[in-house]
Amino acid sequence: MVPHRGAEGEVAPTDTSYPSRLVQTLDSHTGPVNVIKYNHGAKYLLSGSTDRSIRLWNPSLGKEIKCYNGHAQEVLALDITHDNAKFASCGGDRTVFLWDVPTGSVVRRMQGHFGKINAVAFSPDSQVLASAGFDAKVMLWDMRTSSRDPLQTLKEAKSTITSMILPENSSQIITGSNDGYLRTYDLKFGLLTEDYIGESILSLKLSKINPEESILISSSKKNQKNNLDENKLRIFDRKDGSCLQTFKGNEINTNNRSGISWGYGESYILSGDKDGGLCAWNVLDGKLLADHPKQIHKKSITSIEINPRGKEMITSSLDGTIKVWHK
Repeated sequence: MVPHRGAEGEVAPTDTSYPSRLVQTLDSHTGPVNVIKYNHGAKYLLSGSTDRSIRLWNPSLGKEIKCYNGHAQEVLALDITHDNAKFASCGGDRTVFLWDVPTGSVVRRMQGHFGKINAVAFSPDSQVLASAGFDAKVMLWDMRTSSRDPLQTLKEAKSTITSMILPENSSQIITGSNDGYLRTYDLKFGLLTEDYIGESILSLKLSKINPEESILISSSKKNQKNNLDENKLRIFDRKDGSCLQTFKGNEINTNNRSGISWGYGESYILSGDKDGGLCAWNVLDGKLLADHPKQIHKKSITSIEINPRGKEMITSSLDGTIKVWHK
């Protein structure tokens, strides 16, 4: 988080530009789009919707390739195996589905949660699948067997788990919960670290440049005086739990499915607001970039994905559309 300094000690300029030229609008879904996810290699995109379908897209061409139907209620989260051959989905019907990408068939259904499932993620080797949600549990499923029972259940959270990350090259599971805690499980060493954020956690995004050091967190708490949600977007130090930066302004999304993202190169942060505006903040001073927020959707933005090469950005919204942006 320390800015690079030149030979004379001056702070080097940072590139805070992002893909902002609209090239495609994907509008096949008939309900709000809750989640979007690039496949590994970022050539294709999966989307999950309140219309209960999952769709596979070629975002550059703006073409829908396949539609996957099977969920009885809204789809809230997706993750893809490292070889792109299978993906997992979950949502309001309390079931985790494992799909075969090319055939569209359901390989396995995993049941055991007692409420909607908000998050699903594969381990780096794709041998374990984790799911978490309303019942405050993380369930770990062995992908090498067809057992009906989870491999392990983590029960430390006291309230709904809203978000979860299984970092690359790691044996960790990171969860964010409505009880205000960021929890990091290290399964290899049997360790649990708890950091109290102080507000309900809505979304987590791990730094790609320094994943062991920094995490972006959006959170919300109720103001007792006016009964309105107060929302914060902050970067925390994963080693000591301290807050490294707070992003200022009233533009933080009040929706539980809030889209947040590190910008390419991590010199800026992106977040969707409740009205469909896109907000960008400078990481160094925490201030909104000039001319922000920018109205890019008609309703709240639910997901923001930036291509690993930084040349493409995808946004999804409660307005039912997915938009593809290029530099």
